[in-house]
Amino acid sequence: WPVSGAAIAVGQVALSDRAWAEATTRRLRAEAARLDALALGAGWVPSGGTELFRLYDTPDAAAAQASLARHHIWSRIFPYSRRWLRLGLPGGDAEWARTTRALAGRW
Repeated sequence: WPVSGAAIAVGQVALSDRAWAEATTRRLRAEAARLDALALGAGWVPSGGTELFRLYDTPDAAAAQASLARHHIWSRIFPYSRRWLRLGLPGGDAEWARTTRALAGRW
């Protein structure tokens, strides 16, 4: 995918800041674990991913996706698996609150 010159410049500065990179990695790992805990509470099994996107094994990915969409949470399902659903980490406090409510509702 094409990346703008400005994005490359910002990325170079950020990644050259070792303290920032390490703190960001720790924060993202903690947030991934937080999302995994919410998913487990909804009956989903964490099945992989990265610190930015998480993959879950759900009883019915299409139903889970539809429920999340009603809460304005976008997700991805896969045509080759009726159970897999991918979520990105919520971006801030409002998104975390919405995700928590959506998953607490047992979709």
